[in-house]
Amino acid sequence: PLMEYLRMKYICPNQIVKGRTGGKEIINKIKNGYSIALMVDQRVSEGPRCAFFNKLAHTTTIPAQLALKYNCKLVPISIERKGSINFEMTVHEPYQAQKTENSKQDTENITLKINQNIEKMIVKNPTQWIWSHNRWK
Repeated sequence: PLMEYLRMKYICPNQIVKGRTGGKEIINKIKNGYSIALMVDQRVSEGPRCAFFNKLAHTTTIPAQLALKYNCKLVPISIERKGSINFEMTVHEPYQAQKTENSKQDTENITLKINQNIEKMIVKNPTQWIWSHNRWK
């Protein structure tokens, strides 16, 4: 509740709820030309397992599915704490999802690339990784 309040007030007042309703809202936003941000370094309890630091971990495929279906670019973003109250956000190079005839394999490849991007961010500065959940559970 406190983190949710702070996130809504200072970071992102236009948050989309999880679940079916939120999914529909995300699709509507994309169709209407909006950019969306997804927190992808989360443990999910279903879905495929994808390599994350050389171990298989349940990983969301939603970003890959959206990128393929709506021809969206993916833009990795990292945030680093600077001192006690300042943060620096880095917007990394956008990339286009590679689409072939095999959409299942495309989804898996993009999801793996997302995990690899997260790994690079963590390895660059491991003290910045907020690991409040077990990705490999």
